Amino acid sequence: MWEDIKRSWSNGGMLYRLIWVNVVVFIIVNATIILTKLGSVELSVGINDGFGLATTSNTAKLLSRPWSVVTHMFVHIDVFHLLINMILLWWMGQIYHAEVGSRRLLSTYLMGGFAGFLVYFFAFNFLPGLQNVLPEDTVSYALGASAAVMSIFTATATLTPNRKIRVFLFGSVELKYIAMAYVLFDYFGISQGDGVDAGGKIAHLGGALFGYLLITLDKRGINLVRFLESIIDLIMSIMPTKSKSFRGNKGGRSTGKTNLKFWRNLNFRKKPLPKTRSNSTKSDEQFNLEKKDREKRLDVILDKISRHGYDHLTKEEKRFLFTESKKD
Repeated sequence: MWEDIKRSWSNGGMLYRLIWVNVVVFIIVNATIILTKLGSVELSVGINDGFGLATTSNTAKLLSRPWSVVTHMFVHIDVFHLLINMILLWWMGQIYHAEVGSRRLLSTYLMGGFAGFLVYFFAFNFLPGLQNVLPEDTVSYALGASAAVMSIFTATATLTPNRKIRVFLFGSVELKYIAMAYVLFDYFGISQGDGVDAGGKIAHLGGALFGYLLITLDKRGINLVRFLESIIDLIMSIMPTKSKSFRGNKGGRSTGKTNLKFWRNLNFRKKPLPKTRSNSTKSDEQFNLEKKDREKRLDVILDKISRHGYDHLTKEEKRFLFTESKKD
């Protein structure tokens, strides 16, 4: 099982990694909850604030935990909250990732979650109805990936609005209508429950709006995530890739140096790294694994061509297709 998890992390791409981060954080948070309940352990942070990982609309409290602007979108306490978000992320993330790649999937997730936070923060601080819903000296906290996932959902629906998805009891439904249903569900949910829950629904709508604007403006040449993606590119250029090189020394012994291959197969860099020759031969398992990865990527590109045409391919995808076509 552990080997399957490591293989999923190494070869599954950014979508798998986003899901795994959410799952691992969920396990750690709930293990901490069990420890505090059964072991009578008292911590300076508690369940309501996600043990310091949840964000808040309280300015003073937010300044004491600035990291929560990012960490809150990976934190779930309730198992059903996690399950619903991860199913939706997996469902829409596969389509979106096939269209735009790993870097845009990650940047959409992060900026969609941040957009949801901004809407939540301003709603609780400037809308009278939400300002008065909390008792005095009570702090509102927000956590979960809902806004980030909704941004990917609406971005996918805006990018491929006429793509048909099979829905139980309804048959094939165009993606744009499914997205509209989810957005309306959150919109009408504002009128249900207490004001705190309404604040969460408003955050979801903020994420959904960002996903729509991201794709709409991108078609006009305006990239809302350019700054974040430039940071991602910078980080990826600094981080080492996992490679193992063996050099023989005078004694005939080989010394190996293994670097971290944390971001394997994510294609963050705009230009491929130059290929280097190696005197070592690949094992059958490694050869078959690489062949399977190439075939899988080729299938995705060919499916994209059949649905949207060759002109919608990225430069990297066109280069990969050209390289594969030259192979015997």
